[in-house]
Amino acid sequence: MAKSTSSLVVAIIYLMMFSLVEENMGCEVDYGSCKEIGNCEVMCMVKFGSAATGYCAGGNETGRCYCDFPGPCIG
Repeated sequence: MAKSTSSLVVAIIYLMMFSLVEENMGCEVDYGSCKEIGNCEVMCMVKFGSAATGYCAGGNETGRCYCDFPGPCIG
């Protein structure tokens, strides 16, 4: 009986750890058209700090500007 209880406790602890790690892995935000924003990298660093990275997915004319930054997503 004790062995099955300890196995259950260990499984619950692992599930809790993985759920917390996933929450703090970082965030990706879509900020709009690359054509309107211009330099996605600079805009992301201004908004989220020097650890943020920005990129234009889909080309400068029709693409979208995305920011990746550490920490949880807000809002």
